[in-house]
Amino acid sequence: MKAHMKIITNNCSKVLSIVLSVWPAQLLLAALLILALPLAASAHALKETNARVTLRDGQVEVRLWVDTNRWKAHLQNNQAWLLGDIRQVMPLEVTTKETNDFFENVLNEETSLVLNNKAVSLKLLSISDAKNTARHHDYSEFVLSAKHSLPIVDQLNIRFPKSLGAVHASFVKPKYQMVAAGNNAQVSFSALEKKVHHVANHIKSSTNEAPTKEKLSSTHSH
Repeated sequence: MKAHMKIITNNCSKVLSIVLSVWPAQLLLAALLILALPLAASAHALKETNARVTLRDGQVEVRLWVDTNRWKAHLQNNQAWLLGDIRQVMPLEVTTKETNDFFENVLNEETSLVLNNKAVSLKLLSISDAKNTARHHDYSEFVLSAKHSLPIVDQLNIRFPKSLGAVHASFVKPKYQMVAAGNNAQVSFSALEKKVHHVANHIKSSTNEAPTKEKLSSTHSH
């Protein structure tokens, strides 16, 4: 058995020597980095906030999945306040209710939603219990909602609180159709995909600051 293991070890050493002699050090380093990238990306994604924005007739629903422990630590960081990432520092000694109230205040005041150049007020409806969905992370679901009277929404602009960090957002516009018993339903996604792409580009090109009331008023005056 020992002799067999020694042969395997020697063979591995020979293969590694051949690889090192054939591949320049730069290529070997690049290969190692490529192998490590998926792991780094996966670990990074777990720490970030996810959002789903659903646009319905007369209503917009925003669902956020947030690592509450990470968010709380950031809101209690004095340096984050000095850098302007947060508007107010959360006290260190807070109860669960006080923590949720602080979260609610941040979301209601710092989440900006604009539909067709018209500001719409989002309000927090509920906060789910924290669930351990990833290693060392407690994620809670925050549900916000807003009503609107627009017959058609061509543009949607949303900004989340800076304290949440990067947000992986998806934008959904449900398409409803009655399907008769035994019949087929045909749905075209091409127009919807163009609208979603347009919204994504609009959000990407927008500034971090929400439109002011003066700007919105001037827009409607034309």
